[in-house]
Amino acid sequence: MNRGFYAFGTMNYIRIDSPLPEQTQSELLSDMQIRCDKLDDLLSAFKPDSDIGRINKAAGVHPVVIRDVTFRLLERASYFAEESGGAFDLTIRPAVELWNIGNGKESVPEEEACRKVSRLVNYRQLHLDREHQTAFLEQKGQGIDLGGIAKGYAGDVIRSEMMDRGVTSGILNFGGTILTIGKKTDGSSWKAGIQNPLRERGNFFGQVILDQDALVTSGVNERFFIKDGVRYHHLLDPRTCSTARSGVLSVTAAGGCAMDLDGITTALFVLGIREGIPLAEKMGIEALYLGEDGSIISTKGFAEGKYHFYISTGIQNGRMGQKNS
Repeated sequence: MNRGFYAFGTMNYIRIDSPLPEQTQSELLSDMQIRCDKLDDLLSAFKPDSDIGRINKAAGVHPVVIRDVTFRLLERASYFAEESGGAFDLTIRPAVELWNIGNGKESVPEEEACRKVSRLVNYRQLHLDREHQTAFLEQKGQGIDLGGIAKGYAGDVIRSEMMDRGVTSGILNFGGTILTIGKKTDGSSWKAGIQNPLRERGNFFGQVILDQDALVTSGVNERFFIKDGVRYHHLLDPRTCSTARSGVLSVTAAGGCAMDLDGITTALFVLGIREGIPLAEKMGIEALYLGEDGSIISTKGFAEGKYHFYISTGIQNGRMGQKNS
């Protein structure tokens, strides 16, 4: 049984493959949708009454008491910001609002506007007080955006709750964040395609075999616009508050925790291959890059078959070089 619904700013899909009674499956899917709606109400930067909305509104004014789940997620996001040297930054919200990519009102900001906004993007200016369970942003105008990590967290929560309620086979797709439960009921593994960033949705350049795993891809195709022949995508470099230019078309990460993968793929894209591969290895996450030149470069988990990556189509005139670190 399948269910699709909108939350976290994207469409989400859950499929149950287990031989449970139809009514049981329907009730479970309804419960999972309600659970996602509640998490979205808590974590969305677009909802003024959410924990994130309240923190942003009080930036530069006073600390805000937040729920434990929000506090823990902010702690984890701050950890990824620190480990990546700011390539992932949860205070990126002012830059996201400046570019406005994906809302039909995109434009290329002046360099001065980017420089001005960059003064507001600094994860070190988010202060978390565990004793009082508060969050505080130092400057007025600062803002948190958990879009780079909230979907993965929600996916982890929903997968765990589904398994607790007897689901032994299933797959979740939360806006491109893929999580699997066991194998298919016929005993075969789940397959997840990796989108070819230069072609229409549904055209994959490769597939990955997954069993009780998660897979996340960040690429130039997700949200973008083209101005004067230049592609501007939603993956912003927090250090410049402009579209990241790292010689990469996409980066895919595989592992057990979707929340961690969501956070790390953004950083890996911004850093590029040279700096990104060592970071992925340090974090214990498997990563696969598709370079602008059509090359594929990966960590050992992909190279040695842990995730069984298969090339299915070419990127440039049917040619795709493959390299592994």
